[in-house]
Amino acid sequence: MRLLAAALSLFITAGSTSSPFSADAIRAHMTFLASDLLEGRGTATRGYRIAAEYVAAQYALAGLEPGANGQWMQEVPFVQTTTQPESTVTLIRDDSSNELKVFEHFITYGDPLHGEKSVEAGVVFAGFGITAPDQNYDDYRNLDVRGKIVAIFNNAPRSFPTAVRAHHSSSLNKTENAARRGASAIIFLSSPQDAQRTPWTRQIRQAKVGSMHWTRADGTPDSVQRSLSSTVTFGLESTKLLLGTLADGMFADIAQGTPKPRVLPLRARLHLFSTHATKKSPNVVGLLRGSDPGLRGEYLVYTAHLDHIGITDPVDGDAINNGLFDNASGIAVMLEIAKAMIPQKPRRSILFVATTAEEKGLKGADYFANNPPVPSGAPVGDINIDMLVMTHRMRDVVPMGIETNELGDMAREVARQMNVELTADPFPDEVLFVRSDQYPFIRRGIPAIYIGPGYKPVDPNVNAEAEFAEWLRTRYHSPKDDFSQPVDWSAALLLAEFDYRLGLMAANRDARPRWKPGDFFGETFGRRQDGASVPR
Repeated sequence: MRLLAAALSLFITAGSTSSPFSADAIRAHMTFLASDLLEGRGTATRGYRIAAEYVAAQYALAGLEPGANGQWMQEVPFVQTTTQPESTVTLIRDDSSNELKVFEHFITYGDPLHGEKSVEAGVVFAGFGITAPDQNYDDYRNLDVRGKIVAIFNNAPRSFPTAVRAHHSSSLNKTENAARRGASAIIFLSSPQDAQRTPWTRQIRQAKVGSMHWTRADGTPDSVQRSLSSTVTFGLESTKLLLGTLADGMFADIAQGTPKPRVLPLRARLHLFSTHATKKSPNVVGLLRGSDPGLRGEYLVYTAHLDHIGITDPVDGDAINNGLFDNASGIAVMLEIAKAMIPQKPRRSILFVATTAEEKGLKGADYFANNPPVPSGAPVGDINIDMLVMTHRMRDVVPMGIETNELGDMAREVARQMNVELTADPFPDEVLFVRSDQYPFIRRGIPAIYIGPGYKPVDPNVNAEAEFAEWLRTRYHSPKDDFSQPVDWSAALLLAEFDYRLGLMAANRDARPRWKPGDFFGETFGRRQDGASVPR
């Protein structure tokens, strides 16, 4: 345990500085959390459990109380699904067929309900798979997909507002939509843009790790459609094979945001083999009790995901996905915010939640949002911290969801106070607004915001957008997100200060954060907390 002792020693030394936020303190946390000892912090693994104990110890050292009904750990029950190599997809045209192999031509995270599942049906192309009355858009208009396999592309039309586009791009929402219309399975297709943005080898490597779903009291997995539990994703070449001579035209339509849904001249047979195991993995919850007797029954929540991908097939001989930036960085910043917040005695209570299973589809945050260790309606807002790519110091931040609720108004005020620029998301195709832990809170009707690191470096000679795009292609969700990459430890300080001030403002104001009048998310989810009316 020499590494743990060294990390704690570095933390204590760093904590002796008079500055409220210390680059050395952040480095100390990240040095331990992203070490090989923790084996990539995969959900429900030994390495993740060590990370969780470390976070709990840091909560206690800072002076927080256990926040999960008197415990540090909110244990989340999971069913883990792992795809078996005999799984196949067969494309059938007239008298010919093509059998596709899993982890080569297609990927799947398995079927969480069945050890063996076979679906054969005609294939209907349903564009993006989106029904969006708010945008006067419906890919299923004039389509009957009952009993059919729907083939859909990722993302959503670029004409949609950024946050709304991200919402409609969610595979969860697309699956729910297809199930409501009676589809029997989904094939997610890949466009040339998808293939360029996300290497197929990375998708294969991650899919082999499998999926997780938290389980309800009766043992059934949450967020699984009983009528549509089988989905697969095709790589670019398999997509071309499925679409045939229509491929080039359909790629062009998708790029323009104007797909033409239609019945395709083929059938498909999905034959999936899956194994299942029950697991537990905790969210780690620390509580700072509010100082105002009239407001301490309301809770502001900070979230940052503690998990990463764990051990996968190796890349250049390295199989440990350390997750230095994703998301040892966010945990480190959250721990330092907790330490800085305690002497301020905020009026509202604050929960600091290190979530599990974010890399499995935001499952730990979703469990927390649906099973909070405080009364329903008591969580008033979420500030999420995720993936600080700490290569250069910036003079801006990117506030995801700033236009949706009053946390965004507070973010604008913090930016004014700090003389920090606010930058619109320069990578809307990544739909980050639904790919981090603020999104489950939004789906429960709780206003949330994710303040991402910016793209305007202090050094004018740095092209931060180009560097980030390259980082996404070459290091994101791979063993290369480790200590071999360049790190400017001070790059986290701006975001730490920003999120700290934002949380202090939200915790001290008289009124809880409200949704903006007429906002899509407020209108769609603003009364979701067990039917309770949430202020809007």
